[in-house]
Amino acid sequence: MFLVAYAVLESENTKSRTWFLKSLEKAIGTPNGLVITSNTQKGLEVAITQVYPNIKHRECIRHLCSNFKKHFRCNFFMSKLWDATNTYSIGKHDGFLKEIASKREDANEHHKKIWSRNKFSTLVKRDYITNNISETFNSWNLGGYQVSRNSNNKAELNYKGNRWDVILDEKKRICRECQVTCLPCVHASAFIAFIREPSWDKYVDAYFTIDKYKEAYALETGLMPEKDQWVHIKTVGKIYPPIIKWPPERPKKN
Repeated sequence: MFLVAYAVLESENTKSRTWFLKSLEKAIGTPNGLVITSNTQKGLEVAITQVYPNIKHRECIRHLCSNFKKHFRCNFFMSKLWDATNTYSIGKHDGFLKEIASKREDANEHHKKIWSRNKFSTLVKRDYITNNISETFNSWNLGGYQVSRNSNNKAELNYKGNRWDVILDEKKRICRECQVTCLPCVHASAFIAFIREPSWDKYVDAYFTIDKYKEAYALETGLMPEKDQWVHIKTVGKIYPPIIKWPPERPKKN
């Protein structure tokens, strides 16, 4: 999995999403077997239908589960829903849904989105049932950053008592992590989102391009032999997994 494209937008609305998808369509076209997995928000559904009317549109099971839990809180329902999602067998899928319906007849009515593997097209060689990869980028919270702009390409950023200088044209960030990794950072992203400059893509073209992707994977990767061919090394003691610390339960709503 790797990043294809991203954008900094003023808000999550149909107009912004349509613009992004149209820009994506110009860049990659409509390759055979293309599929989009999303959280099926109404504005996003409209945008996908307008730009990609003929592709497979899947629903992220985690978003489906979050909505499902609002009405069916029992662990039985969640367990059977995940079983129905993960199976490739149509018969088993229908069987799990019947088990759910035996407890609540209204549990699986009126939901016609593609969310289970047994309904995935064999043309699309991708069986992921979530869009977790995009959520890692969505988790960047830029709202807490205070941007004090000095010019169109220079700014001072403050966040939780810390301060950074950002100079976009020189690709300079007074941040040790950014200087070591030489990757676009959250500080530059916050500044770019603040100024909303139409030509902001020139600051990230140096990193997220086809040439840079090919360069990153140009070298050979090491081969991994079968486990029975591994060199046996005597260890002093057994390595145990870390102790799992369960967080406290959320307080019950009155």
